[in-house]
Amino acid sequence: MALPSLTTSQRSIRMVESVKERALRWSQAQAATAHRKPVDAPFKRLIDVWFAGIAWAIAHGIRPVDKCTGDKFVSVGPTNQDVRYQQSRTDFLTLIAIHEFGHEDARAQDPSAIIDLANRYAEAGIEPLLAQLDAARELSVPALYKVADIFMDKYAAAVEGHQRTY
Repeated sequence: MALPSLTTSQRSIRMVESVKERALRWSQAQAATAHRKPVDAPFKRLIDVWFAGIAWAIAHGIRPVDKCTGDKFVSVGPTNQDVRYQQSRTDFLTLIAIHEFGHEDARAQDPSAIIDLANRYAEAGIEPLLAQLDAARELSVPALYKVADIFMDKYAAAVEGHQRTY
């Protein structure tokens, strides 16, 4: 089974407006603050916060919302105005769809269904992720370090007991 291309035509990436405003505080690429440093805003683009929301939902066993209510904030696709997305991330989204729908379900090969599922997972996961990030805010610790600590703690908990020595 070949993995489908998610960028052969435009696909809308969505986020609830109130969550988007909170997520922008963690993103470097904004019109008003285009030159923020990673240490202050650890995510390069808003779509990276969106993707982290998906990862957060998956890692914490949070089910996707039934219907995405967010507004489009960017598109992935073939035109120059669309966000270019790393192939590994699009492959990951496809693998999530295969896990969710099953490998024989046509939705696992349908780019629209895959992006819809990703939007629904992001909507479910981004709020708890931002709550965790906001709770970790300390004036003396740079935002990048907080994000790294949160994700490294989750990673360490996930691999605990699964490490092997050869």
